[in-house]
Amino acid sequence: MSIVRKLHPHIAKDLRDFLSENNITTKKLVIDLEAETIEDFDDYSVDDILSVAGILKPGEAKELLNHIQESREN
Repeated sequence: MSIVRKLHPHIAKDLRDFLSENNITTKKLVIDLEAETIEDFDDYSVDDILSVAGILKPGEAKELLNHIQESREN
């Protein structure tokens, strides 16, 4: 279970500045201090993707899933 904590306004501003300087524009991030990485999340959720899956042909659905996997690996 994750715990959400409110950031101090000065820390939030400093983080926004840092992210902007590093061309990170995503609003949701996971910062892993152990691995020293920042993982950003697309604005679209899995539910959004699944909602259009019914209009995709089988080949297109597989191509979309492959694209999502590649994007997450990068």
